[in-house]
Amino acid sequence: GGSIVRDKPRVRQAYLRNKYRVDKYPYLYEGLKSIEDFRPMYCPADVLENGHFLDCNQYQSIDDGTLSHRFEQFVRDYSGLDPFDIHLNMQMGNLVFPTGEPFPVTAIYNATLAESGWQKVAKERGVTIPDGEMTHGRKITRRFNVSKVSRETNRKICKILALDYCCLNIELPAECRGGLEQDGDDDALYCSMERRNAETMKYALEPLVIHPWSDP
Repeated sequence: GGSIVRDKPRVRQAYLRNKYRVDKYPYLYEGLKSIEDFRPMYCPADVLENGHFLDCNQYQSIDDGTLSHRFEQFVRDYSGLDPFDIHLNMQMGNLVFPTGEPFPVTAIYNATLAESGWQKVAKERGVTIPDGEMTHGRKITRRFNVSKVSRETNRKICKILALDYCCLNIELPAECRGGLEQDGDDDALYCSMERRNAETMKYALEPLVIHPWSDP
């Protein structure tokens, strides 16, 4: 085990149980045998020299495109159906029973507007959040260079996540929306509801099925 999980046996065991899912994407870890091989790909050398590796989380990635390329290849290969990390799980799967019935949900908040959401909850409960006691957004910088990610990759991510956006009635991000077909933008995302029938949805549990996109 590497230095990160050496004193975390449960984390290591969980990884080993799940490893067969990750093995389908060997290029993600090509040439990387430990965290020490990984850090120089995104963290500035002068930060690494001081030995305070957590400081890397405060600096923008120095990724030259290598990590971004691996990420894009993963997005092209990934179907969204076999997540190997909790961050790949969709929200809707956690909001329905195995039989398809939805959990009772009293409110939905957008993580992009987390601060205002928490303030609203606190106000409704008669609680005041002290200044400086609420953090929002990412706690650490991304490892790869986001600016090098192509439009096609962003659109594929939108397609995978479209079910969450549609079912939770959250507005699609700008990069997910389409323009006019005459402008050559024919991959716009949309949500449509179809009534079950014996031919097209033989095994559907509910009479109405939401289709967030059409998989070619």
